[in-house]
Amino acid sequence: MTSHLGMMILFAALVSPVFAALHRDDLSSGRAFAVKLFASLAGGALVLSWVLYLIFG
Repeated sequence: MTSHLGMMILFAALVSPVFAALHRDDLSSGRAFAVKLFASLAGGALVLSWVLYLIFG
């Protein structure tokens, strides 16, 4: 994987379960938190990439 976006999504996929395990006690709320965090990180990467493309592209 050589694209920055792919690396950011891989980072989000690896970081979100770790943070969920650290911040939630039970499994169901941990899963929900991990999914929300992954969506936030991946969505933020997409939004930021489009904003930067519009400014500098």
